[in-house]
Amino acid sequence: MAVFLIVHAISLGVWRLFVDSRLAVWKYSPQPFGMYLFWGILVLVFIGFNFNMAGFSALKQPVRGCVATVLTFALAFLLPATLVYGYGALDSAFSAVGGTGYGAVGLIVLIGFYGFGILATGMAGWPWSDSGLSPVLSGFAQLVSGCCLTGLGYFLLIYPSISTASAPHAILLPLPVAIGWFYSVIVAWLTTFLIFDNWPWSMLRRKSHMALAALVGNFLLGTALYGVHLALLRWVLIPPDAIEKIGEMFPSWPAQLGVWIAFWLIFWANVAGNWPNRFGMGTNRVIRAASCWSLGLISFVVYTRWFSAAVLHEAEIVPGFGGDPLTWVDLLNYVMLIYVVYFQFYGLSRK
Repeated sequence: MAVFLIVHAISLGVWRLFVDSRLAVWKYSPQPFGMYLFWGILVLVFIGFNFNMAGFSALKQPVRGCVATVLTFALAFLLPATLVYGYGALDSAFSAVGGTGYGAVGLIVLIGFYGFGILATGMAGWPWSDSGLSPVLSGFAQLVSGCCLTGLGYFLLIYPSISTASAPHAILLPLPVAIGWFYSVIVAWLTTFLIFDNWPWSMLRRKSHMALAALVGNFLLGTALYGVHLALLRWVLIPPDAIEKIGEMFPSWPAQLGVWIAFWLIFWANVAGNWPNRFGMGTNRVIRAASCWSLGLISFVVYTRWFSAAVLHEAEIVPGFGGDPLTWVDLLNYVMLIYVVYFQFYGLSRK
């Protein structure tokens, strides 16, 4: 409970400083705040998971957490700024002029969160973890592999919809569908790795088979989740007049629901000790999944029906319903992961 409260208090403080439409001291929302926030999460994946905190182990807490956080902030500003203000001069889709480039660069993280994250988690660093490389070299190898996966996904799913080139690109999926579907893949990945102990992929004996099954299998599970989440949103969670107002962006809303489920998956595995652990593996996993999904659905309802407007001062889509869960919940995830991964619960007992 203490971690939950700390994460929300810090996140609300950041929101009041930079995002709140009524109270922000320096208003940078929705952009470029969103872009820098998303890249902060991606850099945290680089440092905390691909490199497994290599180079920081010699430092004691809280110095270790502070140094890692400062480096993350620096790279989270430098990398996207280079794309927007550098590469954006060559490709107007990424340009800061008119603010269009902020969203384009931010969407790299949608693909990259899976592209880099799956390598260090569900794939257990394969094939680099079996190559005898040092943690630093293994981390660099994962970065190169992650860049390839992310680049492929981005230029297949995202770039054709945002490109300003005179020659049209073939669109594989409409952008709202790509966003909603791919975030469902992320939810599938976090579910199988965090609360299912990498099951069912862990049933495969050879590490290479497990890694490849995890990489591909989450797309199949994510596709099924996308359909389920769309149905829940359409028939249960979003009022009909709000669906009409959302319009063509509605297929992206499984991402808005999925980010709440992702928050609870991350919280459950890293803060709540992946409760329960006393029953059989199947029973444990069912209870964990039921808990995370139930809390995710409840959080989505509370957020869209009350919290977003009353506390965060976000705009309503229709009276009594509104908000942008992705920005707020990703801020929660970012703060939580910094505290858990970088500071290792410094100052608190996990119990």
